[in-house]
Amino acid sequence: MNEIRNRVTESSTLVVFDLEDYFPQAGVAEFDLAPLVSDGVMREKTCREFFKSLNCEKFRDQVVAFYCSVDAILPQWIWPMASSAVAQEALYSTSGRKPDALQAYYSQRLAGIKWEEFVGKKVLLKGCGHYPVPNSAYVQAATHLCLSAQKLMYGEACSNVLIYSNKK
Repeated sequence: MNEIRNRVTESSTLVVFDLEDYFPQAGVAEFDLAPLVSDGVMREKTCREFFKSLNCEKFRDQVVAFYCSVDAILPQWIWPMASSAVAQEALYSTSGRKPDALQAYYSQRLAGIKWEEFVGKKVLLKGCGHYPVPNSAYVQAATHLCLSAQKLMYGEACSNVLIYSNKK
């Protein structure tokens, strides 16, 4: 009987690019600033005391999304104050809800990739995952990969869709 071989892993020209490899393993936490609002206003002293006493360890290695669920006057300083409170523990923080935070996080992570490593390669942009990778991450990855890779496919090794091919 013939041995079953995985020709995808044996290939020197086919690279699997999996956006789930960049998903924050500790997840995404939403942080509602509403408890800091009093009579529709946020006050600096209250916010400072709150963040000073906050146990930030619960945000370790998470993407943190700050938002406010009540209608209030939010001073511009609340965003850097909130972010600085979790900066030592959080993987990434931003304003907005979970989907917004994931988009911003992926944008930052993908900006740091050395795309020239994919020059002349056949790249499979892996799909069908378990995590909620934002569509914008697939758009950004595909844009970069089309500018460097010889060929870009989407899906799984056994079933994929050709996205781009540089026939040079």
